[in-house]
Amino acid sequence: MKIGIIGSGSFALALSNILCENNHEVLLYSKNESTKEEINHFHTHKKYLGETTFNKNIKCSCQLESVVNYSSTILLCIPSIYIKDTLIEINQYIKGKVDIINGIKGLDFEDKLTIQQVIRKYIDFNKINSITSLLGPGFAKEIINHNLTLVCACSSSLEAAKKVQLLFSNDYFRVYTSLDVIGAELYSSLKNAIAIASGICLGLGYNENTKAALITRGLKEMREIGKLFNAKDDTFYGLTGMGDLILTCNSKNSRNFSCGYQIGLEDSSENFLKYNTTTVEGLNTIKLVKYIIDEYKLNLPILNSLYLVIYEGVKPSIVIKELMLRPLKDED
Repeated sequence: MKIGIIGSGSFALALSNILCENNHEVLLYSKNESTKEEINHFHTHKKYLGETTFNKNIKCSCQLESVVNYSSTILLCIPSIYIKDTLIEINQYIKGKVDIINGIKGLDFEDKLTIQQVIRKYIDFNKINSITSLLGPGFAKEIINHNLTLVCACSSSLEAAKKVQLLFSNDYFRVYTSLDVIGAELYSSLKNAIAIASGICLGLGYNENTKAALITRGLKEMREIGKLFNAKDDTFYGLTGMGDLILTCNSKNSRNFSCGYQIGLEDSSENFLKYNTTTVEGLNTIKLVKYIIDEYKLNLPILNSLYLVIYEGVKPSIVIKELMLRPLKDED
């Protein structure tokens, strides 16, 4: 099968590597000419993956129209902040119907939607055959190095989910299916915010007790939002919920965790927001979560405090003390 992949970052390359090893043909899209040349001639992307090499059959193009028309399956692996404009452009090039696979773990702040909802808004209905999200705990470099990884194909169509399951599954990458799209997309995004908080705690000098407490209470806040949107409990306890959270809260390989760690070290978000040049999906998620908290009058102290730290300039050290000195209560 021929698959066109929109994006040329680490996760796009990891998924491309799987597909090529599963005997599929892949064409990546990159806006960057030098990235295209590096992928095509050296089979590396040193900016994201260092000296790691990937399958030589992976090809890259800077022509979006060519990639879109390359196959009947399009895989999206770009930062969520670019999704709207990219979809509007893609929509112009689609001929016939396509299967769309979403590999983005984020939410759209502008439209207040999950990625599948954004896809349905900006791609004409008569051009979509199916939409499936491929989500779960998996660092790109580890996937390329064949570390055993479990993820989930999430779609409102079981047939579509199973199609993606078969497309990607092999002896080191196992794909489960789920029909709880809203839960999977919400939890996969919310965990990025909690991972920033975990990094902040480590940067401030706190250790394992603090991290365990944060992850546990952070899970509760994630579930409160999930329940609001009728997400299923099985999803909360599964790969796209608890599984993804555990991974991103415990490793500097996570951009969200590393973002939080830097903020914690400096006890301020100012420099990170000013000088950071990498995509940190949790930053955008925090803004949308704040909107949800205010709109539905939710009591989510960790997520609300993250907004204060990131976007209102409050020192993390002060926020943590205030969180610990809140009125005592039952664990609920």
